[in-house]
Amino acid sequence: MANNRIRSMHCRAAATALVLLLLGCRAASAAPTATPGHAPSWGAIAAMNGAYGYSFNQSSRAAAEAAARAQCDRASGRPGSCIVSAYFDRSCGALATGNYGEWGAATAATADAAARAAAVQCDNHLPAEPCKVVVKACSPR
Repeated sequence: MANNRIRSMHCRAAATALVLLLLGCRAASAAPTATPGHAPSWGAIAAMNGAYGYSFNQSSRAAAEAAARAQCDRASGRPGSCIVSAYFDRSCGALATGNYGEWGAATAATADAAARAAAVQCDNHLPAEPCKVVVKACSPR
């Protein structure tokens, strides 16, 4: 993505959707898998245009993603608009946002580590002010 700030709302929305998709894949690929002998405990974070939703302690990835999307869709007032930006099993996820629609999502072993990583990702989009962590959630280990 170019270093120039995207000013048009249309372009920013398209860029946000692409970044959400790309970061979601990267964050999701880093998520740990279930340890043999332990039941999964999935969580997810979904976001779109300033709205977000999250879930934790779900029995499957699909359930976690559906719950996060539903919460985000309610917050956005636009059903079907939210995209899962991170998912995790028995770990943590976080979402940070900036003042011009920048955002970052990350997963890690702790909520604080996920929050730091999400803020760094968001700050890499050159926000005018530091990004703020808007949600961090963990599923029980």
